[in-house]
Amino acid sequence: MRHTVRFLGLVSLIAAFCWGSAAFAGAVTSKEEIMISTTGGGIKIKSNNGNSFAIGGMIQYDYDSYDGIWNYADNGDDDTASESEFRRTRVTLKGTSGQDWAYYLTVDVDEGEAEVNSGYLAYKGLALGKILVGRFKAPFGLEELTSDKWINTIERSPASGLGFLVGKPSFQVAVHGHGGPLFWQAALIDEDKEDEDGSDAYSIATRLGAHMPIGEGSFVHLAGSYATRDFGDGATQRFSTRLGTHTIQSRPIDFKDIGVDDADQFGLEGALVMGPLSLQGEYHQADFDAGDEGTPSDVDIEGSYVQASYVLTGETRGYKGKSGKFDRVKPKGPMGAWELVAKYADGELDVEAEAEKTEYELLTLGLNWYATNNVRFMLNYLDADADHANNSGDEDDGQAMSFRAQYVF
Repeated sequence: MRHTVRFLGLVSLIAAFCWGSAAFAGAVTSKEEIMISTTGGGIKIKSNNGNSFAIGGMIQYDYDSYDGIWNYADNGDDDTASESEFRRTRVTLKGTSGQDWAYYLTVDVDEGEAEVNSGYLAYKGLALGKILVGRFKAPFGLEELTSDKWINTIERSPASGLGFLVGKPSFQVAVHGHGGPLFWQAALIDEDKEDEDGSDAYSIATRLGAHMPIGEGSFVHLAGSYATRDFGDGATQRFSTRLGTHTIQSRPIDFKDIGVDDADQFGLEGALVMGPLSLQGEYHQADFDAGDEGTPSDVDIEGSYVQASYVLTGETRGYKGKSGKFDRVKPKGPMGAWELVAKYADGELDVEAEAEKTEYELLTLGLNWYATNNVRFMLNYLDADADHANNSGDEDDGQAMSFRAQYVF
């Protein structure tokens, strides 16, 4: 409760500043028209000269009950356990300055402290795109680039977190563009990690795709991604996954301090939307060459998932064609929108320094209720099976139930 009060207090303080600024601007500028909207639950301030400012955010609260492979990693037994957490509590600021400039900032509020999660300054004056400078997600993968607020299951597939483009966003310079059915993104990324000589490690990531309408409320999405990274001398990497359950403290698959030198990562993605029906899938592959620190080892990773969802109340999943990612479901009726989800994910992690490679399968069944444009409740059932998971003792399977309450403004 204390953290919630602090979070809401921060929102109220910024909101009060925005209201005061808008009133002041309106008082001193006779030719400028100020428009204020709270339609989406946040605050949007816009003037007729192209300047704008908006404040929003989200609160996600999760509860998980799990056994088997998940509980052994935490407690050394396979009995049922449960945990809960505020998964994300964030404040977002964004706006424009004239026609050519935009900015975005997201702040995480956790344990009474605030920390910048992502933010950028964008120049939009190019004919076929924009230049971004700041901290934001690397251009790789459909599910990863879809906002945490609007993915169909509570957690993303394991394949999204087993490469080297993981963790909080790193500093980068990127170009995002679109034209006709095509969209593209490319980024030079400073990974915030130095080698033993003090030199920064860099990655390059690219994504190219197409959004092709095939009828009213229907379209096909196809895209591919490639990334490469030179880790430099003395680098180590962690390869781990929670297998779809975040509240656990230890991870069933967890290889630490693996010495690596460089890596390449590939991804293919596809989706088909036909009214309330949505199908999507991805395949990821990453190859790491051994370095000379920690436990030196070549590492080969493969992972994929296929997912189907159906909105029982007839709505269609939102989609942003210019950037190639999914968006919210907007309920049309007073009872909200109800969505069924089924996802199957599998993959393997081959650390050559280990005797056997690790393989996993994860089935997720879900029910989502979009009560309003701002409120969503999610219920997931998960069934996991992992062979040679290095942090699960004799356990190789488990079941879990996960629940999320979400408010977005």
